[in-house]
Amino acid sequence: MRTFDANDTAHLMDRDSAGSIGNLPGLTMPRDKRIRVFYLSYTPPVPTWGGAMSFYRHFVERNDFEIFVATDSAEVQQYEVPYQFLLFDVPKWLKRMLRTRLYRWSWHYNQLIAGYFVPRRVWEAARVFKPDLVFTIAGSWNWTARVAQRVARRLRVPLVASFNDWFDFGVLMHPYFRGSIERAFRKFYRDCDLAFCTSEGMLEALGPHPNAHVLYPTGCSVLDNKREFVPFTSGSGPATVFFAGSLSAWYGPMLEQLVRASSDSQLRFEIFGSHASWSQNFDSAVRTTGVYKGQVTFDELKTHVQEADLLLLPMGFGNECAQIERTSFKTKFLDYLTFQKPIIVWGPEYSSAVRAAREFDAAECYTSPNAAGCITTLQNIARNSERQKQLVANARRMYQSRFEPSRIHAVLLRECEKLVRSQRR
Repeated sequence: MRTFDANDTAHLMDRDSAGSIGNLPGLTMPRDKRIRVFYLSYTPPVPTWGGAMSFYRHFVERNDFEIFVATDSAEVQQYEVPYQFLLFDVPKWLKRMLRTRLYRWSWHYNQLIAGYFVPRRVWEAARVFKPDLVFTIAGSWNWTARVAQRVARRLRVPLVASFNDWFDFGVLMHPYFRGSIERAFRKFYRDCDLAFCTSEGMLEALGPHPNAHVLYPTGCSVLDNKREFVPFTSGSGPATVFFAGSLSAWYGPMLEQLVRASSDSQLRFEIFGSHASWSQNFDSAVRTTGVYKGQVTFDELKTHVQEADLLLLPMGFGNECAQIERTSFKTKFLDYLTFQKPIIVWGPEYSSAVRAAREFDAAECYTSPNAAGCITTLQNIARNSERQKQLVANARRMYQSRFEPSRIHAVLLRECEKLVRSQRR
């Protein structure tokens, strides 16, 4: 893949959008034999965490696809990405409306209607690129999925979508529009030529589809296959509990409860992530004490985790998050498997993480919302060297038998190749 530097950057202004920029040197795009993917989404494939990292592993780190990325996320500009990209935005008038007291109504108009209008530069880039398929991320729901659908239909190429989260995860949604957005989300799923669901729970929730498949997120590769796990022993000081991931929604308050409940325990916490939704007082305290480390690169994260003793994976409790936790599958769980440390899942029995962990006994599961009980579970594991060894061994088995990255990538590649071949007949 060709790497483009700052000298390649072309500034493109669009009469239909607030602004479009990218690294498009003349839009000259010779073909090669790889599948050509026009990747259009609010989540660009970049080397960070979560879904963005998962698709970076699929589309960038491996050489099976040639991609062009169109996105409304400025995050793509924070990295030196080895692909061509175009950054676009909503129309100027709508962007102005989103800054007024009518922003809630304007936002929903954007999610339901704006996607029907393809920015001119997006269409121009797609037409010149001549993709074999258009790929998008459809969950959580975002207007860019509709843009991707319009581009695919105009080019008469297949539409491929990944359903990573339930439609409303992380979305500030007015109750009046909730039903219409969920209907749009479900119809979009039915209309896809190929749908990837992040878990069995997502596939079950979305229902029948002629070409839908479970595609788990991809974690990193095992850090060191030859390294023997050395369990934590209580005589070596407090056990370090490590968390890395989203701190938004209910995850921030869950971690706040847990850290507060640990004040008299032999545990210390290290928390990495961004968009924290915990209280301001707690935010100030954990920054001062060094419990909260902020967002770091994935390479830095791999260094920090070597000093950890226990890995924590929280999944939300309560009706407001039940469907989301049934259907999502956390990329960090798969990364945790490769870190070769004992994993503790704190979440409801129905959550995807608990279901997977139970199948392999790959993590200790605490399924009550009571934070004090979770602290007890963490301390019990820290005191039990044999259970630590068992959990790490079972996590390796879980990784090797189902979640090894090349295994997961093979599903994506196989189904995309089948789809493209069927279109060429």
